[in-house]
Amino acid sequence: MPFVSLPRRCARLGLMLTLVALSACSPALDWREVRPSEAPGLRSLFPCKPDHVTRTVTLPSAPQPLVMHMWSCQTGEVTWALSQVQVQDVTQVGPTLAALPRVMQDNLQAASQMAGSQAPVGVVPLGPVQVRGMTPQAQAQGWRFQARRVDGWGRPLEMGVTAWHFAHGLQIFQASVSRPIGSKGTEPTAAAQDAELSFRDGFQFPV
Repeated sequence: MPFVSLPRRCARLGLMLTLVALSACSPALDWREVRPSEAPGLRSLFPCKPDHVTRTVTLPSAPQPLVMHMWSCQTGEVTWALSQVQVQDVTQVGPTLAALPRVMQDNLQAASQMAGSQAPVGVVPLGPVQVRGMTPQAQAQGWRFQARRVDGWGRPLEMGVTAWHFAHGLQIFQASVSRPIGSKGTEPTAAAQDAELSFRDGFQFPV
């Protein structure tokens, strides 16, 4: 049996107890560890089994199109997602981290307009993001967006999106949780906020 130091063992036990408590409050959440082969070194926690797709994206920070890997799953009306791109030069890391939230805001603005809203997307900065083992970057930040989209029946639906951006070497990541919210922008319940934090805190790299 490999040796595990007491602090690490306690940390793992604490995380397991937290996930058990969250699962008891939210039966739809089935937490599992995910280690994407396309994102070397990353360990993550998802509350459902994510699907993996790829697409090519063009970002203003990169001179050529980038391959974006995306993992996502749904629990009820909530979408849990992780995206990753890899740049070719270290000088592109900071600008790409800064570009991703702007691209997300633009996409949400376009969705809001399709849903009949001309109001600007609400944006609240959440401050620096700390992921264990990440490469420190000033542009690693968290954000909360409020926008509108059309639901499956063609009706406008108010959405809240919480997103975190961070880097590991030349890999750039965007993690996000999207959920419907009240028309007055009410905050998620305490259990929902705890689940979001568990998702955010489940990302880590070797140290």
